[in-house]
Amino acid sequence: MPGRRWMILAVLFAARAATGFQFQSIGSTANLLMQDLGINYSEIGMLLGAYLLPGIVVAFPAGLLGQRFREKKLGLAGLAMMAISGAALGYTDGFVAALAARTIGGVGATIVVLVATKMTVDWFDSREIVLAMSLLQMSWPFGAMLALPIQAYIAQRLGWPAVMLSSAVCGTAVLFAFTFVSEREQPPQPAAIDRAGLPLAVLLPVLIAGLIWGGMNLACILFFSYAPLLIVAQGSTPTVAASLTSLAIWFTILAIPSGGYLVHRSGRPIAAIVGCALVAALALVLFVDGVFPTIFCLLFGVAVGPLSGAILSLPARVLGPHQRAVGLGLFYTCFYVLMAVGPLVVGHLQDVWGSPSVGLIAGAVLLAATVPLCLSFVVLSKPHRLAAPDGNPELRAAS
Repeated sequence: MPGRRWMILAVLFAARAATGFQFQSIGSTANLLMQDLGINYSEIGMLLGAYLLPGIVVAFPAGLLGQRFREKKLGLAGLAMMAISGAALGYTDGFVAALAARTIGGVGATIVVLVATKMTVDWFDSREIVLAMSLLQMSWPFGAMLALPIQAYIAQRLGWPAVMLSSAVCGTAVLFAFTFVSEREQPPQPAAIDRAGLPLAVLLPVLIAGLIWGGMNLACILFFSYAPLLIVAQGSTPTVAASLTSLAIWFTILAIPSGGYLVHRSGRPIAAIVGCALVAALALVLFVDGVFPTIFCLLFGVAVGPLSGAILSLPARVLGPHQRAVGLGLFYTCFYVLMAVGPLVVGHLQDVWGSPSVGLIAGAVLLAATVPLCLSFVVLSKPHRLAAPDGNPELRAAS
């Protein structure tokens, strides 16, 4: 059935959106948690980080498990952990218990993100892969932004425990929908392929793609974190700064699917990554320099949108069907490492230089580094695409 894979993508979209919805639950209730649990901003930060940090140690083992167990079972397990985490947070009465529950949710979310990406690659390999990945990528911010008004209303009416329970209900509802998802049948695995690892010709391009993905996301995080501070330093009010940054985020969200469609139509994802990354880097530099800051702030939001689907399609260019689970595990490990270490390094640089512009310049450098990384990916992946180890004709055709 032609529409079957799009229905499956809709469920995968909902699963990944549920991780964004649950992540936002701490931010939506921060003040109430500090009052009731007697914790400070530092501990709120730990609760936020506990949802992402497990990815560093969980992503690769989850990929290995994906080679031995069906992705559907792993996805159901991840959603179950998210539901358990939300329920446990709703009844916690101390920071340690909240941190443990939050970590369980982070492990589940890491598994769900990995499974959703892998299943999308399976169903859309060589067919609308960039568009499908763009839509999937939009799911996390969609879930987080949907959570903002809903969780604020629930917290005001019923208190913060109800917000945590709402994330459990969300995870449970998606878990039920996920039971109807089917996996795409894969050809039998040749005996010569090592299930536990990847050949060097595949490993290096996948790691480079992971660095590109992590660098792009880190650049966005730095922009969203430091742009309001710089706008205030340039003479605007905090309200104007927050509004302009929020508008740039909305431009990014709109540019993800629309840009993904245009990249899909062009059939040149590498060229799109290089072009959009350079435009976004230049926009950041001019924004820091104070040249039409409003225009270049919004231009950055537009330019980074098309990057998501194009970058997420890179692993599919070198990974055969039986390599995708472990390959995507490595891909996301690179992402989580950069997301964990990057803000700490940039924060230290900001303390040294005493200016929020440092974070934005660092973001521009990360985006500019995409160009040599993309060139390296093309050079290293070309020999492998010409002789894919799985004998997968679709993989060779996609190149």
